Amino acid sequence: MIKKKKPATKGAKKGKGDAENQTISLKDGWDRIYKLGVQPFFERVENVDDEGKLEQTSIPQQQYIATYDTIFTMCIQREPYNYSSPLYQKHSEALTKQYKEKFIPALTKVKGEPGVIFLKEWVKRWRCNKWAVDGMTRMFMYLDRFHVPNSEDLLNTSEQGYTLYRQNVFEQFKDTARNAVLNCIQRERDGEEQDRDLLRDSILVYVELGNKLKKVELQIYKDDFHKALVAQTKQYYKQKSRFWLDQQTCPEYLVQAEKCVQDEEGRLASYIDKYSNEGLMTATRDELLKHHQDELLSKSTGIDSMLERTTGADAEAAKEDLARLYRLYSCVQGGNSKIADSVKVHICSLGNNYIQKSKEAKGAEKSDHELIRSLIDLHDRFLKIVKTQFQSEQVFHKALKEAFEEFINKEYYTSALLARFANDILKKGTKIAIADLENTMDHVVMLYGYIRDKDIFERDYQQYLASRLLQDLSESEQSERSMIGKLKTESGYHWTSKLEDMFKDIQRSKELMVDFKKKHTDFECELNVSVCTTGAWPTSSIQPVKKPVDIATVSERFTQFYLNRFSGRRLNFQMDKGKADVSVQFSAKVKKILVVSTYQMLVLLLFNNKQTWTFKEMVDATGIPREDLMVAVLSMAHPKVKAMRKAPNTKEVADDHKFQINPKYTNPRAKIPIPTLNIKPDKPEEDNANMEAIYRLRRHQMDAAIVRIMKARKTLKHPDLVTEVVKQLRGRFTPKPVDIKKRIANLIELEYLERDENDRQLYHYKM
Repeated sequence: MIKKKKPATKGAKKGKGDAENQTISLKDGWDRIYKLGVQPFFERVENVDDEGKLEQTSIPQQQYIATYDTIFTMCIQREPYNYSSPLYQKHSEALTKQYKEKFIPALTKVKGEPGVIFLKEWVKRWRCNKWAVDGMTRMFMYLDRFHVPNSEDLLNTSEQGYTLYRQNVFEQFKDTARNAVLNCIQRERDGEEQDRDLLRDSILVYVELGNKLKKVELQIYKDDFHKALVAQTKQYYKQKSRFWLDQQTCPEYLVQAEKCVQDEEGRLASYIDKYSNEGLMTATRDELLKHHQDELLSKSTGIDSMLERTTGADAEAAKEDLARLYRLYSCVQGGNSKIADSVKVHICSLGNNYIQKSKEAKGAEKSDHELIRSLIDLHDRFLKIVKTQFQSEQVFHKALKEAFEEFINKEYYTSALLARFANDILKKGTKIAIADLENTMDHVVMLYGYIRDKDIFERDYQQYLASRLLQDLSESEQSERSMIGKLKTESGYHWTSKLEDMFKDIQRSKELMVDFKKKHTDFECELNVSVCTTGAWPTSSIQPVKKPVDIATVSERFTQFYLNRFSGRRLNFQMDKGKADVSVQFSAKVKKILVVSTYQMLVLLLFNNKQTWTFKEMVDATGIPREDLMVAVLSMAHPKVKAMRKAPNTKEVADDHKFQINPKYTNPRAKIPIPTLNIKPDKPEEDNANMEAIYRLRRHQMDAAIVRIMKARKTLKHPDLVTEVVKQLRGRFTPKPVDIKKRIANLIELEYLERDENDRQLYHYKM
């Protein structure tokens, strides 16, 4: 219900309500606002204690309400008496006056005092300002609600207050405060304890002021504090690092650098804003570590020294130094790559030294496989360092791999020794002391993995395996199969399938001999034949030696047996691959069984016909190649064996030299193995022939790879084809682009491929 007011009668007196509706002038209104609200509030703010807390007494509520009501009334009056804009201006003038009369004099007074005194006043004034601006914002709340939103280019009263503080106070004293903070930081770095709470609050002024201003935020901190902090840090550690480098060893310097890095991280956690984290730590690490990395690593106490010390009495300290080196440079861009390069060079140097010493060593040292043992120990040692001190970071695994690949593949020397080492650890009666055979085989396969031209190692390994299988010299079939499994894991199925086929041949041969012996029991000699499938076993020429009657009879009988069972096959006897147990009557009282090679057996059987043979007569009677026969007879006539006598008793053999069974031979054992001496001279033509066989096989493999790729792709550019061929064959060997080009030309001649008529770099599959 709306009540109508009665009109006032003439002559009536003005009441109290009419007085309240009177217009308030700007001067009267502002005097009332200033005296009742602003001035008492500013006086109260000036009495803030050192911790930034206002005194407990506050402005009486009636005074605050009267101030707010006055502002409200002056802002809702009709034009031209609406004083919203003038009051906004008065608000700014009041704060500016307070800054000029109270804040600036207080800060100016302590500007020349020690940094800590100034910073205390700097922090106090910022706290006073926050109270002052926030209090004034509450009093002039009406302006923010109605006047500021409806006016262009006006800040709200809070942001306006902080803007005025920035213009009048902050800009005037920011450099002094920053320099005072930086001075305290430098003194703390030099070991003098500082008030970290004060430093934190001093730096917060730069952060909080930016946060109070829209579109500014951290820009004040970045421009007015962060840049100077980073610059000072760079300069400080630039000078200090140079001094420490000249005075300290590499490990000592790393300890010092780690302490500095930890101290800076502590400052960031305690009082420096987190924005400076990246810039401050980058500056610290750059000046302490990055700029001096090459000098540190190359010091006499640098990376080489630390790696060498890992095997001595100082091993634990050296490993801790390496771990510290890794920790520090893990946070430096590209830092660990340089360390890995230095580790690679160090490993290469050690590996090359081992190889050179092995070449210079003679006799026993070589036979003891010192090189392979040294390389295994070297790899074990650095693999542990990579996993433990370098936290298995990929760049160090890569450095270890590349180092071993570099010195192992300089020539085929190491590959040949590795194959021989593998043979000796799997051979019966090995003289190599092995604590753990499985672990040793793992190491052999590990070194095999570093060989680029694996086909050369594989050729040697296959020949050794053939010898062990044919002469029954394998210590354990289980170990042999375990080794093949490990090699298959490393290199794939293609090559190891041949090794597995060799075992299958031996197993089938044993079964075959059981059936043969059941049907043929009338022989004076016992026969065991290993039937080897062509292609699975190492290829070698078949020597047409002359078999004694007894041997010829039994071998012919086995040939008939075999061909009857497997029609269409061809069987050839390789007399240079087997061994025999021969019963020899040296004298009336001495009869021994000699375990000899097949060639030595043929020689011994000659003495059933006469007592003395010349070398020329032996050659004619047996058909054994001269060099092989020389090895056979000298092995039995050796001074440590003396199963035969030679006249004259020299190392050389001529056609007229005579041989006979030694009637004075004695040996406590009933069965004596006769070792075959390695007295064949190394012939370059044999090595060349072996390498030519390998190159021939490689050409076939390149041809097959090219055809496979082109059959699948149909059309391919020359560079892409070369890349694909290398990719397919690098597990076996690394083909050269020029060799691939020759094989492509050969396949074009054979009409497997053809060139494009318009682009000679483009090939098409033709078949």
